[in-house]
Amino acid sequence: MIFESLPDEIFFEIFEYVSIQDLYHGFYSLNLRFRMILASLTNLYGETTFERELYSPPFRFFASRITKFSMHHVDLMNLSPFSAVRSLTLYIEPNRAQCQVIRAFSHLKYLYISQRPIGHFYYSVPLPHFVFTNAYPNLYTCQLNLISYRIQQNWTCVPSLHTLSVCLENPRVFARILQSCPSLIRLKVELTQHFTRPTTRFDIAPHICLRRFHLYLNQTMFSCCDIIEVLLSLVPNLTDFGIRGTASTAYSLNINLLADVLHRCVPKLQHFHLDMFIEESLSRMITDSANQQIGQLFRLFTNIQIYPSTQKVPARLIIQG
Repeated sequence: MIFESLPDEIFFEIFEYVSIQDLYHGFYSLNLRFRMILASLTNLYGETTFERELYSPPFRFFASRITKFSMHHVDLMNLSPFSAVRSLTLYIEPNRAQCQVIRAFSHLKYLYISQRPIGHFYYSVPLPHFVFTNAYPNLYTCQLNLISYRIQQNWTCVPSLHTLSVCLENPRVFARILQSCPSLIRLKVELTQHFTRPTTRFDIAPHICLRRFHLYLNQTMFSCCDIIEVLLSLVPNLTDFGIRGTASTAYSLNINLLADVLHRCVPKLQHFHLDMFIEESLSRMITDSANQQIGQLFRLFTNIQIYPSTQKVPARLIIQG
C-alpha cells in the first residue's frame, strides 16, 4: 500500500535506473497505473546480447523510447523500431551488413565501438566511411577502431564532430581527420606497431580548434620525437597534451628533442603528461641529479618520476606539468 501511494514522479526518477527487462516483467502487469507510467517513460537504456532479444516483449514495448542502446552481437538485425536512439555502443566490430543498418541512424549523436577488431580490420572500413562522409550530421562524439588508409578516401566535412577516438597505422589518416573535422576539440589517437612515418610534413592548413590531444604510442622503429613533431605541427593551439605507450629504444625517446618539439609546435600548451615504459638504458640516463636539468628544458616538465624495471614490467617514466 505504501508503495502504490508514492507519486508518479518518484517512479519516473527511479525507473531511469532500471533495465527495460526488469521494468516490463516487474511492473507492466501490476495495474493500469503502472502500464501508463511505463508508456510515458522516455530516455531509456537498452542492452542486448542476442538478436532474439530484440523481438522480446520488453524491447517491442520500449523500442521507440530507447535513446541509449548497447549491442554485444553482430547478427543482422532490424533496428527500424529504435527510432529514438541517439547513443549507440557496439561491443564487437560491426560487419558490413550491420554498417549498412547503422547508416540509417542519421540522428546519432554518440557512436562507440568498444572492442578492438581481431584479424578482421576490413570490417572497420565501412563505418568510418559513413562517419567521415557525414552520414550522421548530428554526431558529436565517436569512438572507432582501426581506420585504414586509402588513396581515394573521398571524405567530406563533418562539422558536428567534437570528440574522436581512433587507432591509426598511417599518419596520412591523421591529416585527413583534421581536414574533415574542423570543429574537433578532443582527439585520442593510438598508433599501431606498424605505424609508418611520413617522409615529409603535410602541406595542409593547421587545425585551429583542437585543444586536447592524447596519443598512445606502441613500439616502433621510428623516433617517438619525430612522430610527435609531425603530428603536433598540425595542431598549434593545443592546451592539453598527453603521451602514453612504450619506447622501444633509448633513441626512440629523447627528452631534449621532446622539449624542443613542444616549445616550437605547441606554444599555448597548459597541461602535459607523459607516461611511458622505457628501456633500462634510458632509465639509467635519467638519474636524480639529471631531473633538475630536465625540468629546465621545458616549462611543463615540473614533476619527473622514474620507476625502475622489475621482472614483470620494464622501467617507467612519468613527466607531468
